Amino acid sequence: MFVAALTLGLAFYAQSAKKVDTFFAGTVTELTDHTITISRTIQKKIDKRSFQLTPDTRIEGRLRPRVRVTVRYISGEDGYIATLIVVRPPQPAKKN
Repeated sequence: MFVAALTLGLAFYAQSAKKVDTFFAGTVTELTDHTITISRTIQKKIDKRSFQLTPDTRIEGRLRPRVRVTVRYISGEDGYIATLIVVRPPQPAKKN
């Protein structure tokens, strides 16, 4: 019984210590070889976040300033680390 409880406790600890993927969507404002900064506006407040790019970061689409993207990232000791960046197609112009 004790061994089962200990095993369950260790399994729970391993899951809680695992880094969880989260997402952030917005427009690219700055882009370098090692970082990307995304800006979005929610309820008239600007939210900016910078992400580290690593050799393991997957990029889908042509990444450049002023494009809309969704970033999947993990929180690391050194900040946010991008794991996947998806470039969104441009929005079609609205017809009147």
